[in-house]
Amino acid sequence: MLKSTLSLAAVLALVAGASQQVSAQTVAQKVKPGNGLYEIVYSEKANAVYVAGTGARGQQGAGKVYKLDPQTLAVKDSIDVSVAPAFGLGLSEKTQTLYTSNTRGNSVHAIDLKTGKIIATIKHGKDKSHTREIVVDENNSKVYVSDVGGGIWVIDGKTNTFSHVIENAGLSITGLALDTRKNRLYAINMQTDKVVSYDLKENKVIDSFPAGSKGAINLVLDAKTDRLFVTNQGNGDVTVLDANNGKLLQTIVTGKGALGINFSPAKNWIYVANRGDGTVTIIDAATYKIVKTLETGSHPNTIALDKKGNAYVSNKAKAAPRPAEGEAPKPAQPDPNGDIVTLISVK
Repeated sequence: MLKSTLSLAAVLALVAGASQQVSAQTVAQKVKPGNGLYEIVYSEKANAVYVAGTGARGQQGAGKVYKLDPQTLAVKDSIDVSVAPAFGLGLSEKTQTLYTSNTRGNSVHAIDLKTGKIIATIKHGKDKSHTREIVVDENNSKVYVSDVGGGIWVIDGKTNTFSHVIENAGLSITGLALDTRKNRLYAINMQTDKVVSYDLKENKVIDSFPAGSKGAINLVLDAKTDRLFVTNQGNGDVTVLDANNGKLLQTIVTGKGALGINFSPAKNWIYVANRGDGTVTIIDAATYKIVKTLETGSHPNTIALDKKGNAYVSNKAKAAPRPAEGEAPKPAQPDPNGDIVTLISVK
């Protein structure tokens, strides 16, 4: 009887602990640093959050990367990138270099965060590109940039110069995830709804497998368990894949237009930005159960995490409605919940 009582007490304690964990997740701050927000990153070394802002639509001479306080989200500084506004962001903590994908500028900036200056603007030698996602391999001083127009750029992180393009990964490459232990780069081919596995040592594609849903767009890796978590805009869900063989392990419905995704090893949680619903869903990566869904802003775009699992979300503003045939374009209405950064606290 004593054994049963102790077991029940243990179960109740676990349930209580889980309830406290759930209730601890709250939207702690919301701040509007500027217009046209896109991607966001967190730097532990700099103790700062960086978010790209392209400026209001049609605004000339715009384009900034805002430096925010990670506790209050107050703007501490900004970096002028108006020469070629930044959309995507990638960070080397080791060198404190911020890389920006300049989608309209056919280039990538390398920015020294200590000085806030652009130290290099990198191009791939072709007339057109659509640079999007950036991942940094600090161990090997390489930077990988997805090009929706075709392939993956490889940049030498020591010299911040263009190296070559991985072309056999396919066209319409969007999301990227890096496994430094195995020298693997995983990429989403949006055109085929497939994940491409690329061996960086052998310089070849070693596998390609279905993302498991429609409208695959971004992905993140849990290196400890060799699982890939993929957001699929078409079905508003996340698919969990075995990175070794592409086996579909689970499908989790999160919300309309599932877009940005990140993974916290400390919490073992998956964070998903549901662009169409204006929410961020937190998933327990062990059970695949939804822990909590929080309203963060008009169009949640990307999610950055600190080591404790606190989340920073960039939220885009609602666009102006498309004009009917023959009508003049309509101006966008003020959106108080757009172009904001949201802090989700897990304390």
